[in-house]
Amino acid sequence: MKIKRFVDKDMRTVLRQVRAEQGPDAVILSNRRVDEGIEVIAAVDYDAALMQHAMGSTPGGREEAAARPAEIEPAAAGADVDDHDDYVELSSQVKADANAEPVAIPNAVSPAKAASQVAKPVVAAALAPTAPPTAPPTAPSAAVAPPSVIDFDLSRTSANGSNDYTLDALVGKESSLLAMRSEISSLRGLLENQVSGLLWKEGSTRSPILAQVLRNMARLGIAPDVASMLLNKLGPVDDLKHIWQQPLATLAQLIPVTGDRLLTDGGVAALIGPTGVGKTTTIAKLAARYAMHHGTDDIALVCADAYRIGAREHLTAFANILGVKVVSVSDPQDLGRVLGTLSSKKLVLIDTEGVSQRDADLTRRLGDWKQNGEGIKFYLTLSATAQEAALDETIASFSQVPLTGAVVTKVDEAGQLGCVLSALIRRQLALAWITDGQHIPDDLHAAERRKLWLLKRAVDCIEASEPQIDELMMAERYGKVSATHA
Repeated sequence: MKIKRFVDKDMRTVLRQVRAEQGPDAVILSNRRVDEGIEVIAAVDYDAALMQHAMGSTPGGREEAAARPAEIEPAAAGADVDDHDDYVELSSQVKADANAEPVAIPNAVSPAKAASQVAKPVVAAALAPTAPPTAPPTAPSAAVAPPSVIDFDLSRTSANGSNDYTLDALVGKESSLLAMRSEISSLRGLLENQVSGLLWKEGSTRSPILAQVLRNMARLGIAPDVASMLLNKLGPVDDLKHIWQQPLATLAQLIPVTGDRLLTDGGVAALIGPTGVGKTTTIAKLAARYAMHHGTDDIALVCADAYRIGAREHLTAFANILGVKVVSVSDPQDLGRVLGTLSSKKLVLIDTEGVSQRDADLTRRLGDWKQNGEGIKFYLTLSATAQEAALDETIASFSQVPLTGAVVTKVDEAGQLGCVLSALIRRQLALAWITDGQHIPDDLHAAERRKLWLLKRAVDCIEASEPQIDELMMAERYGKVSATHA
């Protein structure tokens, strides 16, 4: 019979090791929690008679134990011995001390259960640090109680009272637990849907006007958490004539905005954001708007996009039309030198490369911009056509650099503007400019003066796209909000 100690971070991993090395017929003798994780003592080729004989529980075993010294071989000949003697082979004769009490094994207990009880002192002794070999004693030594293993038994007793679960049974039980968790999760989802339906029905009955306000917000694409903020600020709505006006006016107050001092006072600004959101076109619009009031002599454009094919040519084409200077930089480390040469310019606009919010290299790139972009105002460019979850994720990812504000593009292409508005309100990112077309510079608008215009465009979007809103969706998303504010 071979006994081995296994240690790993959790029980499942330890059982896999036992199965791999000792097979599915291995017997778990004991297990406990240690500093490294879970410790399991397992045995293969189990022999109950040998274990009983080793502990002196066979007839005449106590008398024979007094005549023979105890002997434990740390490993078979030629085997490697680890720090804790992982492999242990029991010698044919293992003796207990003459004064030690014999371990009683009732006849009604199965052999596997007996092994679980009697093997613990032997296993603990085998796992103790190996001492240097000494000469055999000439006389019996004083009684020394054998070390015991802490009884932290994770196994379960089977129906017939035995304790001899195999590895297959243990793995099967864990699979059953996982299946049970999955069923409980499914039931929880069903209950949540039912409760949401009841809450929405109750709220609609108690306050039909409030329910209609929520339907309008859902059509705009306003998220439930932002709709709840709106209702907290809105107060009671008793007149159907104001069922659109009051909520939209309150929503306008929730939208964070920042001024467009960049186009009046100048400065250094960089547009960052994902690929294809319209950064280059927006820079051309900003440059053209500034040139209309201050001329082109004090404007410079910097192309820092070394990834997109034709990025520099695209920006150069705009610059040639406006008659402004264009400078290219290969990386953020070179930006400081380039900005030094442009110190005489009042307005410097930097076009950066588009990077996905999930790009593994995004943190390093933003770190380079933050380190080498002292004095630069960063504006995050967002597309109004993106989904709410993607917008929220983008704002969170690009907030690694200090954001001065946001630019929302492609308003004319969006089906719902509530998604981008919800993300801005939730993240409290100030909106600086809005663009709604390709005309330069006519389709650039300062958000500070055009919030109500933006909400009118939001209503125009849903009239054109006609989003489908049903009661089931309202119950799932807005049921709790309705019941709270009804």
